[in-house]
Amino acid sequence: VRPTTQRAKAPQHNPHLLPSHHRSTQPNTMFACPARRSLCTAGIRRTAASASATLTSSYTVIAPSNATSPSPQQQRPLSTSANPSKKNSNRPAPPQTYQERKSAAKSHRRQTYTLQQQRLSRLATRRDSSPRDVKKNAFRSWFDNELLYHDTLVRQAKKQNQPWRVRVAVMVERLPVVTPDHPVWEMDYMELKDYLMTFGKEYPEETGFMMRSGREEDHVVETREEMLAGLPFTPAPRETEADHTGNIRTLDRQLKERVFLTLKTASERTASGIPRWTLPSTLVSNEETLLDAAKRAVADSVGEDLKLWCPSNTPMAVNYRVYNSKSLSSDFCENYYGEKIFYFRVQWDSGDVSESALEKNGEKEYGWLTRKEIVEKVEGERGVHQAKFFHYML
Repeated sequence: VRPTTQRAKAPQHNPHLLPSHHRSTQPNTMFACPARRSLCTAGIRRTAASASATLTSSYTVIAPSNATSPSPQQQRPLSTSANPSKKNSNRPAPPQTYQERKSAAKSHRRQTYTLQQQRLSRLATRRDSSPRDVKKNAFRSWFDNELLYHDTLVRQAKKQNQPWRVRVAVMVERLPVVTPDHPVWEMDYMELKDYLMTFGKEYPEETGFMMRSGREEDHVVETREEMLAGLPFTPAPRETEADHTGNIRTLDRQLKERVFLTLKTASERTASGIPRWTLPSTLVSNEETLLDAAKRAVADSVGEDLKLWCPSNTPMAVNYRVYNSKSLSSDFCENYYGEKIFYFRVQWDSGDVSESALEKNGEKEYGWLTRKEIVEKVEGERGVHQAKFFHYML
């Protein structure tokens, strides 16, 4: 390899300079290829030239006369100077002054805000644009404030050096007797599924299993009313007479939902002295456990005829009640700051409420109410905050 201003003799062929798999017995062939050695030498010289100077030179690669390819003289323009990257060449110079930096930051914030608004506008047109965690966020917003309120009451009682009383309240639950009603969309799906099932499977015609097409009587779906009319017995109604008359003092009501035993007692009266609806409860003595106190609360309120099943010894929830000297007597409050109310959930097994036990305790009104009915009554008597407590607990 020589500069273009001077030609050099073609190097002599030496097959021993190549690996064994590149050697050839015929000297006048491409596999001997002295031009490859010339190209490698040119590369070494270009590397040395680029390290010493940034000049741009043109070289001529001269192949030997006995080579058939490449051509005898082939020029390749080579550059020894490094090309600047495209990324660095397009990068603007950083601002120097304070005003320029402030203007650039403001432009960046405006661009970021524009991109965020464009993304929000695109999210509104997506199919999955429904709000998420609505019920969870609603519960957390109430529950977090409730915990802060309870912590405040504990600190105030400790500051005033007043103890707490322990009360147990019982949720006596009657489980649903019948299955709940299906929504409209589910009924439509079941009817469509029954209609499609009338077509059956496809079999070869020679088997004779396939029904003749075009007959409407083969694809008639029996309605629910027709199915009930064809039964050999008359099923019991899903809505009882108590549901139509509004009688709440019986277990034979709201068979599709859970109902809870609720009392209207004077011990849980409002600030104006009016009795209000609540659950059976009692104060815990020192000689009994919380579960024993819960069983005693039910027996003292509605009699011992009501048999219960208690799945756990652990209360389900706890609430705080601060004594109000205006609505409660000083003999009842004594030196206590308030009550800690522990709620137990038990299930009705058998028996019913004893009217005589209610009259003995001076409580004449009771009822088996659903969660929705209890929440409505508590909201009217105590407010929305306590109504949410019963809503989440029940």
